[in-house]
Amino acid sequence: MDIPQFQRLILDWGRQNRREMPWRDTRDPYRILVSEVMLQQTQVSRVLPKYEEFLHEYPNLNALANASQARLLRVWQGLGYWNRALRLRDAARMILNEFGGVFPQDPATLRALPGIGPYTAGAVACFAFGSAEPFLDTNIRRVYLFFFLPGEEDVPDGRVMDIARRAVWLDDPREWGYALFDYGAIELRDRTINRRSRHHSRQSAFEGSFRSYRTQALRHVLAQEGTSLSRAELEGFLAGRLSAEDSSYLPKDVLDALINDGLLKSSPDDRVYV
Repeated sequence: MDIPQFQRLILDWGRQNRREMPWRDTRDPYRILVSEVMLQQTQVSRVLPKYEEFLHEYPNLNALANASQARLLRVWQGLGYWNRALRLRDAARMILNEFGGVFPQDPATLRALPGIGPYTAGAVACFAFGSAEPFLDTNIRRVYLFFFLPGEEDVPDGRVMDIARRAVWLDDPREWGYALFDYGAIELRDRTINRRSRHHSRQSAFEGSFRSYRTQALRHVLAQEGTSLSRAELEGFLAGRLSAEDSSYLPKDVLDALINDGLLKSSPDDRVYV
């Protein structure tokens, strides 16, 4: 398939099947950044209600930059990968303090923000500012693998990006990106296509994982009055969960990981708090 034919196919399909989402109705880079960070490794159906709740609580960079950690994590609760909330707040502070409140527009500068990788930087640059620089996520990569690299194994992203650069619809890169997303998510239901990518990694199951115990511990602290309790109490709470599920993880390891990531803090009197 040549590039013009591919463009026509994707765009025609996209016009008929475009998914409506609130972050697609704005060019506000702050709102788009919030959506893209939330969508990292999280399903759209889970993000939709939390997106509105988050923006109600933190409608702009200033509100987020000044957010207390306890309240921020409570609002984020339900999305998982809690570190994203802290990095998003760090990004808001960096934009205000180092960029004078002016949002970076190019992917290279956006990547300097905490927690922003190549995909998120490219998506924000495209959807907020109309950048024509291509970017890859799981869905978009699957589209290019399916149409241009059938049957090939261990495909590096460099090869995919070479095709993506030639394929961008320059008249409207934003709509092109949405059409690619939706085609990969809806039309290409064979998720094994991505296994042919050198960069493919399967998300591990949540139940019984180290992440699940981190989440249980953090939720327990957030539920406490003052979002604080003794380290012994929290380790005891975790011990009950871990032994009930015959886990090989240790309460101390879970707690130390949360402290090392900055999601919990410890005090000199051996208490932990958000």
